[in-house]
Amino acid sequence: MVSERILAHGSSTWCLNPTHRMKRKPSSIQRPLLLYISGAYRTTPTVGLQKILGIPPLNMQLQFEERVTSIYCLRISLPSHITDIQPQYLKMKATGWSLHPSENLQPKQISLEDGEASIARKDIINIFTYGSKTEHGVGTAFCVLTNDIWSYQWSSKLNYSNAVF
Repeated sequence: MVSERILAHGSSTWCLNPTHRMKRKPSSIQRPLLLYISGAYRTTPTVGLQKILGIPPLNMQLQFEERVTSIYCLRISLPSHITDIQPQYLKMKATGWSLHPSENLQPKQISLEDGEASIARKDIINIFTYGSKTEHGVGTAFCVLTNDIWSYQWSSKLNYSNAVF
C-alpha cells in the first residue's frame, strides 16, 4: 500500500522501541484505507479487514521495515531475542547499474579515436552531437555534414518539468 511506503520512511529511527500509543497510531491510519478498499461497514473490526484483504497490520510491517533497514543499510546489530543475524555476515545490496555502458564498451559500439582526421575527407558523412545543461535549461543538438555541407540539423530543449540527474 502507498501509505505503508510513506510511513516506512524513517521507521528505523522511531519504530525500534515503540510506545503503546505509537503502536496504535499506524492502525488508526490503516483502518480508513482498509474500509475504503473493502467497502465494508464501519463496524467491521480492523483485524477482520486485514485478514479478509490479506494485508498485515501496519505496525508489524513498519517493524519489519525497521529491522531490514537496521541490518542491511545501517549495519546495526539487533538484540539476540529478535534475531541472531549479524550484519557483517550479510552481503551488501547492489544499488544502481552494475554494468554502466560507458565502463563496458564493446569493440564496435563506439569509436574512441579522435575523428578530426576524417573531417577533412569529403566522401564521408560526419555526425556531431552536443548536449548541455545551463541556467536556461537542458538541451541537445546534432548536425550531419555531407561533403562539408550541413545536410541535416536538429536541436531540442527539455521542459522545465523534466528531471535531469
